[in-house]
Amino acid sequence: AGVGGAALGTTLERLKELTWLDVSYCPNILRVSWQGKINSLKTLELCYSGVRDAHLSRLTSLPSLEELNLDSCPVGDWAVSHLASNDVVPNLTSLDLADTDLTDLGMVHLPKFTKMTRLSLFYCNITNSGLRHLASIPTLEVLNLDSRDIGDDGLSHLRSLTKLRSLDVFSGRITDAGCAHISHIKSLESLELCGGGVGDNGCARLASLENLTCLNLSQNERITDRGAAALAALSGLRALNLSNTRVTSGALRFLGGLVRLQSLALYGCRGVESSSESVDALRRDLPSLRCLRLDSASEGDGTLVGMTRRPSEEEDDEDDDEDDGDADDDGREGEVDEDFLVDEDLILREDEDGSFASDSGDEDEDESEILDEEFDEEEEEGGGGGGGAAPA
Repeated sequence: AGVGGAALGTTLERLKELTWLDVSYCPNILRVSWQGKINSLKTLELCYSGVRDAHLSRLTSLPSLEELNLDSCPVGDWAVSHLASNDVVPNLTSLDLADTDLTDLGMVHLPKFTKMTRLSLFYCNITNSGLRHLASIPTLEVLNLDSRDIGDDGLSHLRSLTKLRSLDVFSGRITDAGCAHISHIKSLESLELCGGGVGDNGCARLASLENLTCLNLSQNERITDRGAAALAALSGLRALNLSNTRVTSGALRFLGGLVRLQSLALYGCRGVESSSESVDALRRDLPSLRCLRLDSASEGDGTLVGMTRRPSEEEDDEDDDEDDGDADDDGREGEVDEDFLVDEDLILREDEDGSFASDSGDEDEDESEILDEEFDEEEEEGGGGGGGAAPA
């Protein structure tokens, strides 16, 4: 980005009531001189900006800040300790530490953010043991723990989070035992478990989560029609992803009872037929269905089938008056009406390889130099970096 930190600082001084600032992907942008100029700021986006522990150490008071995004910045335990222990952000409700250098040592400070409702620890350097500190954040509503280092034992620490609505452990090593722990979080509305270890017994455990509306269990090849039958108890589901599991067309008769379902993904399931009869049956049994992904002849891909509603009598009359040639011979519409495709927030992630396609976030060391001239001199004497010890 061509934005300079000094010039932006001058502008910020005139924007006394500024509440939202996004300087993502702007290396060397954060300045010590900003302190005192952004006291009204409620949201600060710093992802991929090269911010380090030493940079954040110069921010001593952000009294109005509620949302802080440090995604893919080389910050670590010391930065979290500084922000939490020195009451720098007393009103923080959302913290994104995805792909940072946070370890279990820094996890101990997270409960000090007493108002936090949203937390992302996506691919941090934490273990199951570090998750025990999350039990002391009863306000949590949205939690991202996507990491291959997270397993069943770690989820046992989440059972007391009675306000948790969304849990993402997409690539975690979760098995049926972990599902038993999750089944105690009755407040859950959205859940992603795609690490390959969940089976039919795990589905039976999850079937007790009566508030679930979005469920992604793709990539779990141990799930069969028996598991799908158990999930039919989740009558409130609006989005379900069982792609790349072992369910067959026989499971469709169980899923037909999910009358609120709007998005269904079954691609990669070799036993599911993508015949028109199957689509017609789903159209009949699932009146709310708007988006369907089934297996196709193209390996590793799926077919998006637009589900259209039955036209009203008024619409039938209008169609009779128009002769635009858009209808097929069998009376079906030739194109999918975008109004009937499921909303984006209802489509669960369906990466072909079963993992997130994340940017590396690696920045050249030169791009993360200390930001002010006075700070440059101190850095040469004392040093400073992401994760671990405090800057000199």
